[in-house]
Amino acid sequence: MRNVILRSITVENWKECIELQVCDDQKDFIPSNLHSIAEAQVYPRAVSLAIYNDEDQMVGFAMYGVDEVSGKWKVFRMMIDRAHQGNGYGRAAMEAVIERLAGRPDCDEILIAYKLTNEAARELYADLGFVEQGVSDGLVRARLDLEKG
Repeated sequence: MRNVILRSITVENWKECIELQVCDDQKDFIPSNLHSIAEAQVYPRAVSLAIYNDEDQMVGFAMYGVDEVSGKWKVFRMMIDRAHQGNGYGRAAMEAVIERLAGRPDCDEILIAYKLTNEAARELYADLGFVEQGVSDGLVRARLDLEKG
């Protein structure tokens, strides 16, 4: 398993983060990191994170927070730069985000949504225990129940 470190987006690393790109065939799956970082500035309960490998190299971006509609914790973004895909960083980063959220006393489930055509995301999230709740507007909505107690 890969080790990853989640760090806040800061004045020192945001420019590097916006340079990260997914593969061309994935660009319709997720907004740019610049868009996501800007979005996090207007949602006070959103947390944007840079994903680093154990060599202190930025390999991806994640964003989670409280969903405005449901009031539940949700992973809004997860991306690994095209140069680092296929190396286990996506799984390791999702596991780190899940662990972080599971440690919150107010989090008993985690929501996620992804494009219906994003088979890699679908497989990863199912493998991590997310259960699909339905499809609307081309998005699969899934939920991970956290065992508390």
